[in-house]
Amino acid sequence: MIEVRGLNGESLVFDGATVTKFRHNGSDQAARNPISTFRELQVKHKPGKRGKEGRYDVLLAMSSFMSLSVPESGLASLEELRTALETPR
Repeated sequence: MIEVRGLNGESLVFDGATVTKFRHNGSDQAARNPISTFRELQVKHKPGKRGKEGRYDVLLAMSSFMSLSVPESGLASLEELRTALETPR
């Protein structure tokens, strides 16, 4: 299982068969999509200003769109998710 924790208590969880978006630190499931509907993962870097940490804005296109802002410290889990989604099945 891969979990990408974003800002504001949101996260994306990949369990091998589906990708689920959670809000409110995991207490509210916002969307769940099967991996077969994966189309594209876009990541844009936003550098930090005035000593603040930068972030990555993520847009995941599946049967529905899921967006998430991830701190720079979460890049490793984001790359792990990208690799898992883009690996042919």
